[in-house]
Amino acid sequence: MKNYILMLGIAGVALGSYAAYAANSATMTVTATIAHDVSLNVTQDVDLGTITINPAYTGSSTIWTYDESGAISFENQGAIVSADNATVGTFTANIPNPSSRDGLDIQATSGEVIAGFFGGAGTNNHCEMTIRYTGSENNFKVFPSACDINDMSGVTTGEHTQTITIFYTAS
Repeated sequence: MKNYILMLGIAGVALGSYAAYAANSATMTVTATIAHDVSLNVTQDVDLGTITINPAYTGSSTIWTYDESGAISFENQGAIVSADNATVGTFTANIPNPSSRDGLDIQATSGEVIAGFFGGAGTNNHCEMTIRYTGSENNFKVFPSACDINDMSGVTTGEHTQTITIFYTAS
């Protein structure tokens, strides 16, 4: 019987030590940020070329488009006498599945995309930009898909420059 009491005493001390060890535990949170190496690089800026206007035009809006080669076509020529020498912008973007283009977006530095060219915000004169995957590697084209002048009073002559920002948001 003495042996059993001694063994129970040793077992009780061992269990008590284990319980004390288990009660002294802690948890830790592990956090990691995983980012894509997107690397957007401009290889050629957009140049709308020379746009010659008729400042006396008082008709309805003038709408024209550029295609991805830079060719210009008019839906309503109206205020535009001629437009030529446009250059499509290009950039590369190291993104997964570039042909989907769903994660690409364009932001302008002010209001409507490149509104400053034709009189600024509030005149409803602007160009909307398009991004198109070229089908080659990670190369993209940027060009105005539609330009619109509704208010000739806001249009000023001279050389105009505005910055647009192209960005990729992982989806």
